[in-house]
Amino acid sequence: MRGQRRLGPGPGNVPGRRGIDLRPTADNPPSFFRYLADGEVQLHFELGFGYHPAGAQPDLLRPALEAAGVIPPEDDMDDLLGADEEPAPAEEKRRVLKVIGEHFGLSLPREVIESGQLPAVVTRTSPPSSW
Repeated sequence: MRGQRRLGPGPGNVPGRRGIDLRPTADNPPSFFRYLADGEVQLHFELGFGYHPAGAQPDLLRPALEAAGVIPPEDDMDDLLGADEEPAPAEEKRRVLKVIGEHFGLSLPREVIESGQLPAVVTRTSPPSSW
């Protein structure tokens, strides 16, 4: 099916599981969001270079992202001509995090960040070859 692909093992990549992969980066490569369920990409998009979602549910977050001012309405001419005012990259990421958190019921209370212990997962034990 177009826009979908099977991925290796991991959260959301096996039947019966869901996973979210949000990689906020400075600029290069661009930040991206991916939502997986039952081993299939449900939604994938990059931040900062227009909104071109892919996956089985490309419009899953579109209404909320539009309402948050992250992307223009789908039929808005500013999408083609360039908006007069776009949020700064940090503000865009903050708005996207809020939309994702509200949609999927995720939260990280401030007091936990400031005084609690957060779980961590090691995803790499050596720097990538590009460093």
